[in-house]
Amino acid sequence: MTSSSSSPFPTAAILHRSGGVRSAVALLALAVVGMSGCAQAEPLAAPSAAGPANTGGLVLSTGFSDASQLGRSAPTGIRTSFGPVVDSAGQNLVGIVHLAAGEQHSLALRHDGRVLSWGANDDGQLGNGSRAATAQPAYVRAPDGAPGQLTGVTDIAADSNTSVALRKDGTVVVWGRDNSGQRGNADITPDPLTPSVVLNPTASGPLTGVRAISVDGGSELALTDQGTVLGWGDNTYGQLGSSAPAVAKLPVVVTGAGRAPLTGVRAVAIGGQHAVALLGNGHVVAWGRNEVNQLGDGTATARNFAREVLMAPGRPLTGAIEISTAEKHTLALLKDGTVVGWGRNNGGQLGDGTLKTRAYATQVRGRGKDPKLVGVQHVVAGEGYSVAVLTDGTMMTWGANGRGQLATSDRTDRSKPGPVTVENGVPPPSWVTAIGAGRRHLLIALR
Repeated sequence: MTSSSSSPFPTAAILHRSGGVRSAVALLALAVVGMSGCAQAEPLAAPSAAGPANTGGLVLSTGFSDASQLGRSAPTGIRTSFGPVVDSAGQNLVGIVHLAAGEQHSLALRHDGRVLSWGANDDGQLGNGSRAATAQPAYVRAPDGAPGQLTGVTDIAADSNTSVALRKDGTVVVWGRDNSGQRGNADITPDPLTPSVVLNPTASGPLTGVRAISVDGGSELALTDQGTVLGWGDNTYGQLGSSAPAVAKLPVVVTGAGRAPLTGVRAVAIGGQHAVALLGNGHVVAWGRNEVNQLGDGTATARNFAREVLMAPGRPLTGAIEISTAEKHTLALLKDGTVVGWGRNNGGQLGDGTLKTRAYATQVRGRGKDPKLVGVQHVVAGEGYSVAVLTDGTMMTWGANGRGQLATSDRTDRSKPGPVTVENGVPPPSWVTAIGAGRRHLLIALR
């Protein structure tokens, strides 16, 4: 997720998925050049025009709200245009710098490093010490029984019923579902109600030196300051690499063929039991589940080691600067401001004007007859849908829209990018600074 000085997107995004249902969050912005370690967000390039006054991190939502995940009234359980999330005082929620969304819950990171949550809470995914759902944003509790609220957070991620936070000291906090080791602390307590800190591989202390996180509900990845990757949780399809057990209850270094550690990584993403990494040379590699070509290597063969994503047989994808993956598809932003995608395309989420699954990276089309979507600054893959933020701060959506998650004022799928709509009296989303893409709901924040 990057930003202008007042509105950061995360440096290497977070993805969320779990069990049978995966909901995506973006793997957004890139980290620093080379491999210097910093958990802070990279500044998002300023829009080309001045933004509206006094929006101040205003959060808008659209889509499905069967468990109050929109954070606002939805009499029919569905909203098809963006409207404001309401805080516990009945006012529009503002002051938000990052967002994340799972299957039926939402997270928002405040400018002061605290985290708010709302929506479903069956597995404690709201981190408030209960299993009670809530429509009103409330603060996540401190980890491991400490008093007060979770603080010092720089990035957040969510998927299915799992939530993750990265703190400025390079440690990671997890709350919610814990059916496959996704707490990363060797604890086997089913779905504890409060957050806990992820431990290092020897369980001798907290995992440190992390600068980016990604979550798949059942599995999680952490990018380190050294450009290596650690993973924990479910490894059924090899999504944690060749050295991890079937269930990793503590972090394990992600390795490839020959069990050599994966290195030189700039960003990571995990979704739908497959993982994707952006390398420092602009190439993209993927591993894990592959039944609908989500690894982008021209095959449908699963594997537990990284292999390059291709544009065509023998032609690696190059020039990537950002990646985001969802349950079965991945997007890559290229340095020329265009976007490619691969994997499942049953809802038009690859944006190429078709519903054909793609085994190779394929160009996302522009509006009308434009052959390419251009001028893109960020991409986010949701479950069956996709989002792009352009260099002027505006946004476009495409893909599945059965619950209004594309904010088009209707529930019609579309296979090419198009504009979004807002409800009466709502500021147009022309200066988007953060995105949380849930299973069937979408959150954005304005500058």
